[in-house]
Amino acid sequence: MKKTILIPFILLVAFITSAQGDDCINATPISCGDILMGNTSGFTADVAPFCVVGDGTGGGVWYSVLGDGNDMTTSLCPSSYDTRVRVFTGTCGALICEVGNDDACGGTSQSQVTWTSVPGVTYYILIHGFGAATGDYLMKFICVTPPPPPPPNCFVQTVIAYQPDPYAGTQVFLGDDVHSGVVPIGFDFCYFGADYNQCVISSNNYITFDLFKAFAWSPWATVPVPTTTPIEVMNSVLSPWQDVNPGVGGAIYYQTIGSAPNRRFVVSFENVPMFSCTGILYNSQIILREGSNCFETHIADKVFCPTWNNGNSVHGIHDGTGLAANIYPGRNNTAWNATAEGTLWTPDCAPCMTASSPTCYVSPLPIELLEFVGHSELNTNVLEWSTASETNNALFVVERTLNGTSFEQIATVEGAGTTESGHTYRAIDDLPINGNNYYRLKQIDFDGETTYSDLISINNKEQSQVFVYPSPSNTNITVALAAQPKKSASAIIRSTLGKKMFVSGINGKKEIIDVSFLPNGVYFIEVIVDGKGRVLKFSKN
Repeated sequence: MKKTILIPFILLVAFITSAQGDDCINATPISCGDILMGNTSGFTADVAPFCVVGDGTGGGVWYSVLGDGNDMTTSLCPSSYDTRVRVFTGTCGALICEVGNDDACGGTSQSQVTWTSVPGVTYYILIHGFGAATGDYLMKFICVTPPPPPPPNCFVQTVIAYQPDPYAGTQVFLGDDVHSGVVPIGFDFCYFGADYNQCVISSNNYITFDLFKAFAWSPWATVPVPTTTPIEVMNSVLSPWQDVNPGVGGAIYYQTIGSAPNRRFVVSFENVPMFSCTGILYNSQIILREGSNCFETHIADKVFCPTWNNGNSVHGIHDGTGLAANIYPGRNNTAWNATAEGTLWTPDCAPCMTASSPTCYVSPLPIELLEFVGHSELNTNVLEWSTASETNNALFVVERTLNGTSFEQIATVEGAGTTESGHTYRAIDDLPINGNNYYRLKQIDFDGETTYSDLISINNKEQSQVFVYPSPSNTNITVALAAQPKKSASAIIRSTLGKKMFVSGINGKKEIIDVSFLPNGVYFIEVIVDGKGRVLKFSKN
């Protein structure tokens, strides 16, 4: 009887002292894509060879994996304590150092390592803490087939019209200096020699195809590229990389629109405040095109913020090695401005270049537009356009913009339906602003589909009968009329994005308006006299 009792007791002791994962021999096997949670507190300290980092005095947990030729990454970035990680080959009795790490993950105290595995070789992974540190850990183990190195700068830049897609889609809620979670592109997109169908959005106005950046820190201090430091901006479209703060306002969206095989993935930054200059709102888009692997950046109105990072930003593309980049000239960590601007990047070598890359993909218009022009006549702007043919064309809408982002409807004109004959059209803007006015033509099919023309500009030189002064002003502005109103007059102050900021009546021929409450910047004031309006600019500083 004593023997039958003693044997289970001996087996129980052997099980406790050789717990799964508590030493190299009992390492827990893992596979690509595993996400593992645990706590090192209940494990014994390990004595293993020095491998970039040395032993701690807290608990250590062992895992093992068989190499398959892929790049393998062990990431402890979301863990809650000061971690370390080491990777060995060889045998448990004669371990050979491969790679180790103490602090990674954007300068935090968590750890991450990547190595290229050899098929058939067993790798032993030891997770432990700095010094006596123990605690909860979350380990992500990811395998990626390493792409062949692409040729450097395998893209051609072209200046194109500012023609963004709608600022809409799924909203991404981000704070300051952070990456989003992984978002779907909706199709395969080739970038610097590798195919991707997912990406990560940075709150600092870029997207990266490095999915390990999900939910991680995003650097605000820009540097010239190419560079391997910071790693967070490698394998990214920098559109531009700059310090903006969606945590205090604005919105970020992503959407996939169009029909296969010519879909577009669109990331939009709408009215996002600049860091340290929250009165400056930023708007832009990144558009990835299916099939051609072309992509675009569209900037509505970029004003540099001189009080943070010297106003510097980086506009270009950056590969995953940190060794190759393609930069918009003069915008590699410099201060610059841009308004209503588009840039196209076209791949011009294998493997990303396809048959449709040289021309990219542009949706075939249901109309053959011959011209869209305009000119000023007295107090109005006249818009004229002509078509060679039309298919299923229901309506034209003439739209005007003051900032390249917000458009207002000026006129609507019926289309000719379907015809092979040429047609001419005309519309009038009877309330243009003094100076440059920007217009585009929106075409609407009978089925509700829409297309847009390029922007055109008309300079209205007619002298206004309304005067606003002084500009700039930091306290009051005066609105003066050349003649006494017959019935009524009023003034509406709007931001450059069209937001109504203040409304005031005008008594007589002059009205003094207090603008000290407005943030510094440029504003439009619409003065309506006896039902007719004029729009002028002024600045507050």
